[in-house]
Amino acid sequence: MRFALSNNERIEPTKGAKGVCPSCGSELVAKCGEIKRHYWSHKKKCDDHWWENETEWHRNWKNKFPKDWQEVIHKDESGEKHIADVITSSGWTIEFQHSVIAREERNSRDHFYNKLIWVVDGTRRPTDIKQFQNLMNEAEFVSNEPFILINNLPEDYRLIQEWSDCSSLVLFDFGKSEVSYRDGYSSNKDLWLIFPSSNKTFITSISKDFFIEMMNSPLSDELNKVLLDPIQKELDEYTAEQEDAERVQMKKLKEEDLRIRKEYGIKDEEDWFDGRWGIRKHKRSK
Repeated sequence: MRFALSNNERIEPTKGAKGVCPSCGSELVAKCGEIKRHYWSHKKKCDDHWWENETEWHRNWKNKFPKDWQEVIHKDESGEKHIADVITSSGWTIEFQHSVIAREERNSRDHFYNKLIWVVDGTRRPTDIKQFQNLMNEAEFVSNEPFILINNLPEDYRLIQEWSDCSSLVLFDFGKSEVSYRDGYSSNKDLWLIFPSSNKTFITSISKDFFIEMMNSPLSDELNKVLLDPIQKELDEYTAEQEDAERVQMKKLKEEDLRIRKEYGIKDEEDWFDGRWGIRKHKRSK
C-alpha cells in the first residue's frame, strides 16, 4: 500500500512514520528498506476482503499513474469500503491482480465498478507462461491490423479458463517473459487482451506504452472507440466470413446429396450408406 492516513491526510511511508489504513482503519507499518520501494504494510490482516498483499509488480504498475488516482476508496451498498488500485479521471477502474481470485469475488467487483479493467500478472505461475506460448503457437491467425488470433480450445489453457467468463476487460501481462507470436509481437512490449466467444477465444496484443499513455490521457474516455471498436469490427467481419463459408459448404453438401439421390433413384424415406463419411444415411434402391 502506498498511502496511509494520518490526521485525515494521505501520507507516503517514511522511516518512523505512523498511519492507518484508509479502508479498514487498522494500524499500518512503514516498510522502508534500502532496495525495494517504500510501502505500508498492515500490522494485522486488512478487513477489506478485496485487498491483497502488494507485490513489487503491483507497485510498479500503480506508479504509472498519478498519485491522486491511486488507492481510491469507494463504498458499496452496505457502506463497506473498498480500495481500487487506480481510478482514472474518466472513471475507469484498473485492478492489478497478482494472486488467484475466486470467481465469485471477481464477479462482485465486475458488478461494483461500472468500468473495470483487469491487468493480470501472467508470470506468477511459470506453467502459465509456457501454456500461453503453446497457445500462441497453435492459434489461428485472424488479422494483422489490428493483430488478432483465435484459439478454438480455451479449456486447454488455465489462465484463459480462469478469466474467459469475465464481464470486464482482461489484459495479461507477461513482463519480460519470452511469449511471442511470429516476429514483432512479444510480451516484452505487449499486453494480451482476450475476447471470449462461446467455445472460442480471440486474443489481441496491445502495446503497454500505448495502454499506459492512453489511460493517463483524456482519450481514456474513448477507450471503446479508439481501442475496442476496431477489434470488434474485425471480429464481426471474421465471424460473417466464417458463417458465409459454412453456408456455402452446406449448400454444396445438399447439392451433392440431391445428385446422388437422383442418380440412384433414392427415396427420402429409404436409408443408404455414405462411404465418404462412414455413416448410414439412405439405402440404395436396387
